[in-house]
Amino acid sequence: MVSQNKRRYQKDGFDLDLTYVTERVIAMSFPSRGKMSLYRNPIKAIARFLDFKHKDHYKVYNLCNDHNVPSINDMIRFVKNVREWFDQDKSNTIAVHCKGGKGRTGTMICVWLVEAGLFGSAEASLDYFGNRRTDLTKSNKFQGVETPSQNRYVGYFQEVKEKYNGVPPEEIPLRLRLIKITAIAGIGRGDGSDFTCEVFIGRSKVFDCDFGINKNCQAEYKSEADVLEVMVLNCPILHGDVKLKFQCSSRGVPKGYENCPFYFWFHTSFIENNRFHVQRDYLDNPHKPKTWKVFREKLSIELLFSPPDDKLDIPLN
Repeated sequence: MVSQNKRRYQKDGFDLDLTYVTERVIAMSFPSRGKMSLYRNPIKAIARFLDFKHKDHYKVYNLCNDHNVPSINDMIRFVKNVREWFDQDKSNTIAVHCKGGKGRTGTMICVWLVEAGLFGSAEASLDYFGNRRTDLTKSNKFQGVETPSQNRYVGYFQEVKEKYNGVPPEEIPLRLRLIKITAIAGIGRGDGSDFTCEVFIGRSKVFDCDFGINKNCQAEYKSEADVLEVMVLNCPILHGDVKLKFQCSSRGVPKGYENCPFYFWFHTSFIENNRFHVQRDYLDNPHKPKTWKVFREKLSIELLFSPPDDKLDIPLN
């Protein structure tokens, strides 16, 4: 019931939420103890499986921090470690898991597939992983990489490989100046006054603003255009992996991962022309069709940045 239609390993006396993505790469859900082992992979069964199939030739990667993204540096360290492990012995295998074995697990496995040259693009690796992890005989629910941000980061890694020769790009510092939300009518109060935003660098919260009381911001809702424009004040300089997480105090607004209506990750080194525009289907949580009664197709968020030494305000129009 928990694994739904994820492809399971049902041979050799085992029945596990576990999939061979390639002959040497295994995706699986969390190896569990106690009551959790009643509905997830029991850790003893996973140990028996790995010893039976790959004794002395397996390495397990624990990526439990679900629904977020691995950093660019995490990705680079991961592929380096996998390559070294695989080069030691042609029998060496890896088993990768997070909680459900598809989000962060799939992100890192797709990164490896790109690094190994098995696919020419991030999109192709993501499609392949999802197809390998999905058992279409049970349901057509796609069991691939979960969030748009995770998909975005596989694309980032492809750029790191092709443009930066596998070396992390220099972290470009940027100052967040403006948040522009389009098609907010029908979400909570409909004018953004019940929304707040938190900003994280990596896993550390560095800033928050409240659109209703203009804490650290000046918010203006333009009803004719259905656009909320928020001038951001006092935000520290951002660099590297950044997350924006939005909350709404009104009832009836769908919440998903991170217990919020929507959030997304980006890396400052991949921002072009000091702008980052995210449409609904690329926002984490609103990308799910079950939320579309509230989050309309035109919903989008645009961020405007300036270099850290630029003291000029960005006009709201």
